[in-house]
Amino acid sequence: MLNDLRYAIRTLLKSPGFTTVAVITLALGIGANSAIFSVVNAVLLRPLPYKDPARLVWITESFPQFIGEAVTAPHFLEWQEQNHVFQFMAISSYSDFTLTGGDQPDRVLGALVSSSFFPLLGVQPVLGRTFLAEENRPGASRVVILGYSLWQRRFGGDSNLIGKPLRLNAETYTVVGVMPATFQVQFPVPTEMWMPLAIEAPSQPALPKPQRVLVLPGAIARLKPNITLEAARSDLDTLARRIALRDSQEPAGQVRIIPLNEQLVGNLRSALLVLLGAVSFVLLIGCINVANLLLARAVTRQKELAIRTTLGAGRLRLIRQLFTESLLLVILSGALGLLLASWGVDLLMAITPRDLPRVQATAIDGRR
Repeated sequence: MLNDLRYAIRTLLKSPGFTTVAVITLALGIGANSAIFSVVNAVLLRPLPYKDPARLVWITESFPQFIGEAVTAPHFLEWQEQNHVFQFMAISSYSDFTLTGGDQPDRVLGALVSSSFFPLLGVQPVLGRTFLAEENRPGASRVVILGYSLWQRRFGGDSNLIGKPLRLNAETYTVVGVMPATFQVQFPVPTEMWMPLAIEAPSQPALPKPQRVLVLPGAIARLKPNITLEAARSDLDTLARRIALRDSQEPAGQVRIIPLNEQLVGNLRSALLVLLGAVSFVLLIGCINVANLLLARAVTRQKELAIRTTLGAGRLRLIRQLFTESLLLVILSGALGLLLASWGVDLLMAITPRDLPRVQATAIDGRR
């Protein structure tokens, strides 16, 4: 094999034009496919970085009187208390906050969440604790949990930060926890800190009206073991009809439950798969072109192969030599293609909107 490898290197060096064209053709196809597949893998294929992600679902409700889908706080509280299919349910809202107290104010995107948010996702803080149930009630003390990146960037990873005050939007909050570096929430956008969402059901729940009750984009929930989506839909549909009948609302709202990953991806799935298919055809065309180049080159080497056959080289010996040359081309093309893929991923990250779900986790994955 060493002799075959040395001979293959000499042969390819004698044909620099052929070698350059073949390597670049394959490298472009490999690089484009690796870069796009890295995005597809991060957004579509990789499981959500939470405990048992297949059991996480997204819940919304629609009414004939309103356009779009949402979840209202009164209905969420009733679902949470009366459902038989979920281990946890949580709601969240998002807003910008101005963090002061340092040399420069910092604009931070934060999330207002219910106390079951972190247990639902199955994460524990690296420092401190998560929210208590009473902290979701109106008038409760203001507390905040920081993301790992904000903790490192703004506070230098100070382990004594727990219990200290923090100024957000000119109001004082107490830091009660810091989430681990592996924890990222990106629905609908990446966030760097979390605060309790104060919710209180009115004494007489009514049809959702933005001016009267808190309206949120949706709720997340964790299915109980062995509970299917169909069973969850049936349970919440029954609850919705019961609420509508009690409040003399007709017809009842239509509850929609889908996997959380599907909600995050949205319409991106089709676009990404089409893009992956397009670059796969580019690689296929490149392989066909290189195959044609190798066939044309084999015709010019008929005399060489005939002489080697006359000197005693068998068919398997010649096949092994040609295979070694092709393998060397593939290795060179693969190495250059991965370098191009690395640059391509960096370029995609630079031009991709930051709020694109899960795209920030894109990287060249050696396992694939």
